[in-house]
Amino acid sequence: MINLIKHYKKTLILLSMFFCFIFFLLIYSFYPIFNYNVDYSQHVNNNISESKAPWNLVLYDRNWKLITNKMYKNWYYKFVSIDKNSKLVQSILKIEDKNYYNHYGINILSKFRAIKDNLSWKQISWASTITEQYIKNKYFKNEERTYLQKIREAILALYFNKTRGKDNLLNIYCHDVYLWNHNYWIGAAIETYFKKDKVEDLTDEEITILISLIHNPSIKSLEERKFQNYFNKIKNRLNFDFERAYFWKLNSKKNIDKFPFVTNLYSKKWNYDYFLDWYKTTIDAKLQQYTKDLIERTLDNFKWKNVTNAAVFAIIPWDRKIRKESEILIYQWSRDFNSNIIDWQVDVIEAKRQPWSTVKPFLYLQALESGMNPDDLIVDLVSEYNSFVEWKTYITQNYSLREYWLVRFKKALWNSMNNATVRLVSELWLEKVYDFYKKYWFEFDYDARHYWYSLVLWNAEITLKNLVENYNNLLWNNENKFLLYNILSDPDNRDISFWVNSILNTSIPQAVKTGTSSDFRDNWVISYHPDLILWVWVWNNDNSSMIWVTWITWAWSIWHNIIEKCIELWYIKDREIELPKNIEQWEYCLDKNCFEKELIYHKKWKKYFSRIREWFYSKKDLKEKLSEFEIDKLKKMWITLN
Repeated sequence: MINLIKHYKKTLILLSMFFCFIFFLLIYSFYPIFNYNVDYSQHVNNNISESKAPWNLVLYDRNWKLITNKMYKNWYYKFVSIDKNSKLVQSILKIEDKNYYNHYGINILSKFRAIKDNLSWKQISWASTITEQYIKNKYFKNEERTYLQKIREAILALYFNKTRGKDNLLNIYCHDVYLWNHNYWIGAAIETYFKKDKVEDLTDEEITILISLIHNPSIKSLEERKFQNYFNKIKNRLNFDFERAYFWKLNSKKNIDKFPFVTNLYSKKWNYDYFLDWYKTTIDAKLQQYTKDLIERTLDNFKWKNVTNAAVFAIIPWDRKIRKESEILIYQWSRDFNSNIIDWQVDVIEAKRQPWSTVKPFLYLQALESGMNPDDLIVDLVSEYNSFVEWKTYITQNYSLREYWLVRFKKALWNSMNNATVRLVSELWLEKVYDFYKKYWFEFDYDARHYWYSLVLWNAEITLKNLVENYNNLLWNNENKFLLYNILSDPDNRDISFWVNSILNTSIPQAVKTGTSSDFRDNWVISYHPDLILWVWVWNNDNSSMIWVTWITWAWSIWHNIIEKCIELWYIKDREIELPKNIEQWEYCLDKNCFEKELIYHKKWKKYFSRIREWFYSKKDLKEKLSEFEIDKLKKMWITLN
């Protein structure tokens, strides 16, 4: 009795172990299916058309000029209709699995015959059916060929045979098979190699080549002896009689990628699960190519000045009246997309960077909205400010290391006077300035107290794409934005730093702001106009300083040429500017007797009393409150406010 119980226990344990083994074997076998992200067979099952296939990326410019036609991730798919009674499919069945319609996914007799051959070392064979080949290529492409692996494939073959049906599996196999030279699916192969769209049009030689490639997908050339021997073997088995016409050379898929920066941008714009393979971009191919050539030519000329890289980003602004979104016209984030030395394929347009003086217009817009005017007087003196850190003060300094004492609002903005800029921030309150910037969609990483006064000078990092999009919001729709635009587009306001006649003047005036890092590592210019917003940046990837660089040789040279090209192509048109309701044009007398006048725009309620040419300054034109220290300093400079 005791022996019987022991026998039952052993049997129970063995059965339990057997069922556990079967259970884990099934889990092990089905795991690749559960863990597989995209099953391309779905496209065949759902009869997704060629125009919906996601595996060939085609991009056109705004004028339907082809700029990209390349295999996505180095492969190419194309869907074609396949009749199981076609000569191609019948030939595949005869060579690969002649009993396909008579077994359940695995051929038992062929398995035993293969095992016998393997054990006797006659030849290594696995006797895979078409179903097993599909499973191996789809889910076990990188797995080693072992008996356990073949058991996994056999289990899945039985399952697929039951759930998907013979005709469907055959169709999937024909579309999923790899056929050399990055071509998946028979549709891709016949288009690439033979320039055909239908399998019914294939010749006997073409059919033989395709079947030979199924067994030899990794060859380097059709001239390999191994491939030629297999080709002749297939030809004889199929009883084909033909003269070779291809001379062992096939067409290859030519990749067209004229603008890799654009391709990279638009390849991220959609999810490939939506099966979209072509896209009409808003890029202008002619402008993009012009920009690329211009950067190469300019940087070659400036190489001796240690200027090595440049980026350009241009958009057609959005129009809220007609609800038109902004359109990207130029997208060139570096001199060379493929160079590891130049840029390491980092998209600087979407990377965070310190924008320096190019953020100042937003501060001055806030000042205009608080009641100031373009010709109001503001203070430009080296001053000490509360740094909000114990025992430390914040001291301002202009890039030129000069003080300009009392300057007009518009001159301080265009000539990037840091002393005047920080003075404005202190008047408007830092937290309010920060909130104003956030209102204009600046994407800051920290709060206002992290940046303090450097928020409007250099410290806040934002993406350059974010900066360009925010300039879109500066296009006038009220009196203050109109005044800001007029300040930045008037050459007379650039006289201190750039002279009145500079390379920043174009045949159709643009509102322009420049920026330069203090150590001359970076230099950029950004302009906006109702028709175009353009940003240009030159820099060095190794963060070294540029040398012997003048105002005519930096980003402004590239910017000027692109603007003129856009004018030539009618992207920028001359416009008549309609004065806003509360703005008027007025002759401002610069001296007491009005011998010298200046035509200015200002708010209707504002009158000016200062006479700049005679160094006569009126308190009525000064909106800021002066400290005793500042009053004394101005007196020492022989400047008195009346």
